[in-house]
Amino acid sequence: MVKRVLITGASGFIGSHLVEEGLKRGYTVFAGIRKTSSRRYLSDSRIRFLELDLASPERLSEQLMQCKAEELRFDFIIHNAGITRAHNSAEFHRVNDRFTHTLTESLELTGMVPDKFVYISSLAAAGPGDPVSMRPITDDTPPHPIDSYGKSKLAAERFLESRSGFPYLIFRPTGVYGPRERDYLQVYRTINRGFEPYIGSTRQRISFLYISDLVRMLYEALNSPFVNKTWVVSDGCNYSVREFSELVKRILGKKTVSLVIPLPVVKLLALILESVTHPFGKIPILNREKAAIMGSMNWQCDPSGFFNDLHFTPAYTLEKGLEETICWNRENNRI
Repeated sequence: MVKRVLITGASGFIGSHLVEEGLKRGYTVFAGIRKTSSRRYLSDSRIRFLELDLASPERLSEQLMQCKAEELRFDFIIHNAGITRAHNSAEFHRVNDRFTHTLTESLELTGMVPDKFVYISSLAAAGPGDPVSMRPITDDTPPHPIDSYGKSKLAAERFLESRSGFPYLIFRPTGVYGPRERDYLQVYRTINRGFEPYIGSTRQRISFLYISDLVRMLYEALNSPFVNKTWVVSDGCNYSVREFSELVKRILGKKTVSLVIPLPVVKLLALILESVTHPFGKIPILNREKAAIMGSMNWQCDPSGFFNDLHFTPAYTLEKGLEETICWNRENNRI
């Protein structure tokens, strides 16, 4: 029997790739979106759309009851809906945390709990690693998020863990990159213009995960015996920010002017940008919390827990993933 998977946040970067992978694997894929969501990357005629109202417990329960009445049960749910930028911490918690409460409780109330519920959290929920020992973040590292985004993700995790018998799996991916992604795109564009800026230091250690490997991980977990676990995931390697920039420069074929910007200057600039954009209701790319994240020296992680549990090997090195990503961005006139 063909398995059914519901993917919330299906129109975004990660969500659209999850939809494609599900179709490739033969699932009946339901794309959970909003009425205003773009369907640019959701053009396959096999996709079935659900405009779920995660903001309203009553309305969402009605929608799930309608699915139940039509004998439409989801074998798996991948909860990917969320925001990475917001005006304030309350907005982060409303979307990333409260929407998770609403979905989980509505599934329980309507008797629509799936075989597995995968929550896509973030390495930000764990917070940065120790800047002195520089030990990588692991599945067992006590979490201490330093920004509102990470705190909202951790709150959602804690809620899922509190639901007795609820079959959750939590993924904490590090920086995910690939075609359609927008944040790292700004780095590629800056280097392409001949500038190579660093925040505070060139010694910051970071980790990455190519989008194709992330979606493979998620689907492998759906078909595994594991439940009620939390995994930190990356490509298994760690890098300095300079190593990352050197790879981007080589792939773009660019020479650059390198500049280390002191962290206090970045924080001041973030404050100015917040002040200037706030009256217009806009969210700046750089804000004070983002500056704190960028200034943390240790974002290394160790995904061996997942690799050992699932016998998983990433298909992409950072170099291979960047080559494909930059090629796609060039073909789509984004660089």
